[in-house]
Amino acid sequence: MSYKILYYNWDPYFEKSSLGGGVSIYCRSLVEHFSQESDYQVNFLYSGVDYTFFGKQPYIKQVRNNRHPSVPTFSIVNSPVFSPSHFYFHNPIGNIENPELEKYFQQFLVEHGPFQIIHFHNLEGLTATCLKIAKESGAQVVFSLHNYWSVCPQVNLWKLESSPCSNYLEGRACVSCLDTKIHVELELTLRKLNHLGSLLGQDQQSLPMAITKKICRGIYSQIWYQVITRTKSPLKKPLEVTSADLPQEADLYRYRREEIVSLINRYVDVALSVSERTTAIYKQYGVNPALLTTKYIGSQAAQFQVPPQNPAAYTPEQPFKLIYMGPARKDKGFYFLLEELRSLPQEELSSLELVVASRIYDSVELGMSIEQKGRLLSLAQSLHRFRFYPGYKYENIPNMLDGIHLGVVPSQWEDNLPQVTFELIACRVPVLCSNRGGAQEFVRHPAFIFDPSKQGDFEYKLRTIRENPHLLTEFWQEARPVKTVEQHFHELNEVYQTDIGKSLSLVGASSSAD
Repeated sequence: MSYKILYYNWDPYFEKSSLGGGVSIYCRSLVEHFSQESDYQVNFLYSGVDYTFFGKQPYIKQVRNNRHPSVPTFSIVNSPVFSPSHFYFHNPIGNIENPELEKYFQQFLVEHGPFQIIHFHNLEGLTATCLKIAKESGAQVVFSLHNYWSVCPQVNLWKLESSPCSNYLEGRACVSCLDTKIHVELELTLRKLNHLGSLLGQDQQSLPMAITKKICRGIYSQIWYQVITRTKSPLKKPLEVTSADLPQEADLYRYRREEIVSLINRYVDVALSVSERTTAIYKQYGVNPALLTTKYIGSQAAQFQVPPQNPAAYTPEQPFKLIYMGPARKDKGFYFLLEELRSLPQEELSSLELVVASRIYDSVELGMSIEQKGRLLSLAQSLHRFRFYPGYKYENIPNMLDGIHLGVVPSQWEDNLPQVTFELIACRVPVLCSNRGGAQEFVRHPAFIFDPSKQGDFEYKLRTIRENPHLLTEFWQEARPVKTVEQHFHELNEVYQTDIGKSLSLVGASSSAD
């Protein structure tokens, strides 16, 4: 018997311009695997990305999936809920419900179902009420908790882009949490231009489209944004508020968290967490523990050929090779790492070789990197050697890690499970990580886990490892091995089959009672 399964992710993983990061890469592998299984008929849906130049009415469109042509793939075009989530941050109630959008989601399930399983990888571009609609359609509902969207409109429990959020103050902390400018009007215009370009036979990455978008951004920043700022600024006119006015917006964010958690508890059959730390955080915020199960995802890195020099032997007389891989972002700990290294004594720096492999993705990161350039260069002058790679291809990771003594994963937020941890361990490079998020569950050795809130702890752990090279060998006695993609999908298949089995048993019991 073949079961029909629907995967939802806001980002079209099959596009060259895919912006969904690790979740999109995961969805690509997921569709690749289960579309080849005879037990499943795979469908894929996304929303909140495609917008037409003419007309605002939402509709469902089947799109060509160039990566998997045999997989029916659909988009909810002109979705009233924008994705990704930061474009919809200031509409907390819209994250819970939007009757217009839900009508089209329900219509999609009727026209293209019935689905035995609906597996959500996030709800950005949809609403939490879609969990209810999915469950009432008769499907088993699986929700993968790749991030913290359900309890945080900013997705990552990262307050004011500067520190972990452990108390949202009944919604008051959420009101002003997103301190970067969100230009929804500009983004919507650019997406409509993508649609217009497609009608004219132009790819999103083509030169004419790139020039048109650049002109559009220039006009917006120089003229339109100034008009908006001057006409809509709340400080343009005298302002007076009473205490009765202030809590209302905070209440909306409080209601958002409480209602989404309630919808998960009522309509989700299995909530898949990518780490025990993620599971613990969702329990803390009220998700029913009976629904939560931790399933470490598999990684293509498990198939890497271990570099010939790894594990790299080290003696204190030789330079110590340290690497940071991943986005140059504050929440990822990049700038924390720079400051910690800059504070080391000169004699330690002069025998340290630092490798940074990172790519700047957006204007906020670019601004921070420019600000840090002088500090980075001053640090580089004190090092034995400094190497910088402006991004890297996945298949080149083993070569880049050849001979590296230690990788650093210094997450400052509760990073669910940073994929770079898998890549380092798979290439037999020990990992020094923070105690925030899921990386520590694969490191496990206490000498390789530091507390970023404890001043000097990173410096102490790094120095201890360098002065005691035997720890680099002991690391492997504690480290958790990386799962292959096939191992993970086998476990996921067991989840699906168990859910379907429960559903059939309930149907059978109901029929007997009748």
